[in-house]
Amino acid sequence: MKKLGICVCYRHKNYGSQLQSYATTVELKRRNIDFEIIRFKKKITPGLLLKLVSKIFNPVFLNDRIIEGLQKKIMLKMHPDFAKNNAIRDRAFDKFADERFTDLSPVYYGFDELQKGAKKYRGVLVGSDQLWSPGGFTSDFYNLMFAPDDCIKISYATSFGVSSVKKRYYKLYSFLDRMNFIGVRENSGKKLVEQMSNNSAQVVVDPVLLLDEKQWLDEIPNERMYDEPYIFAYFLGKSEEYRKAVTEFAKAKGLKIVTEPHMDSYNKADVGFGDCTPFNVGPAEFVNLIRNAEYVFTDSFHGSVFSVIHKKQFTVFNRYADNSTSSKNSRIDSFCENYGLSDRRYNGNIFDADKPIDYAKVLFAVEKHRKQSLEFLDRALATF
Repeated sequence: MKKLGICVCYRHKNYGSQLQSYATTVELKRRNIDFEIIRFKKKITPGLLLKLVSKIFNPVFLNDRIIEGLQKKIMLKMHPDFAKNNAIRDRAFDKFADERFTDLSPVYYGFDELQKGAKKYRGVLVGSDQLWSPGGFTSDFYNLMFAPDDCIKISYATSFGVSSVKKRYYKLYSFLDRMNFIGVRENSGKKLVEQMSNNSAQVVVDPVLLLDEKQWLDEIPNERMYDEPYIFAYFLGKSEEYRKAVTEFAKAKGLKIVTEPHMDSYNKADVGFGDCTPFNVGPAEFVNLIRNAEYVFTDSFHGSVFSVIHKKQFTVFNRYADNSTSSKNSRIDSFCENYGLSDRRYNGNIFDADKPIDYAKVLFAVEKHRKQSLEFLDRALATF
């Protein structure tokens, strides 16, 4: 019987990317499905260079890929401590990936080799992450265009990363009509699929929500990093206002702040913020920092999701301004709307963090959505 090939960002040095990739593999193993993570390395060709040049005029790609990448390289050279701590964090991510992701394909170099290798798969699955961003397509990998026509093509919780796509980019999404099953992570993603194709889509839970609190405890045993009570603050954005508000809250509560700086870029706002700043923190340690916190303050989607899984008092902040061309707030919007958590959005009053959360109601909504998502996977994976 042919395998299922999966396309996930399992080595991307990002907590959400690795944890949702891992949750996907846990669910497939639970189903006794023979799968492997497809490893693909792009080969520089004239066609690829042409795609890259055309994207220079795409503001999403320009901001996410080129500007942020250049800024980080400059900051690594300018700030030796940042470079040192970044290397420590990278090793923690590599350790998690090496230990947790072992079902791997050979490395396919270039698109032609990938197409040949894909003939051994009965189906291919892409997900989750922001793999369908208008600025993200530099190859035909995450859109599954390498897969033969007779290969079952599945998307699970794939995200566009944005709530709207300009019509001039619609042609990038012609691949949607080739998909057999489309599960998207955001409400806006469902609308986009149905606007840009003749296909339909279902909103499914992020892969990390396929596992409940007990299952995550089985996968990642509890280990406390700090014996004393603490606030966990995890901000990807650069807002000084948010950090000042958390500091004010911590002083009022007499709690220490454990903070986990986002390492995609050097952030001046993180200098001097918090009481404890560990860097040897991989995805497992990240889960445990949330699991054992008294309060969680974050602008991270997965920081919010794991707060719910572990029934934390949490507040979620907007990382982007609503009018930003690169805003990815839609995933937070959907998360809060779908599970009745809109009152957890920061509105300027940090002390709203003390409002009780009706977790019986929230987790009922999560469980209902999880069941629907598992039924989606039942249909998509019925022949495996």
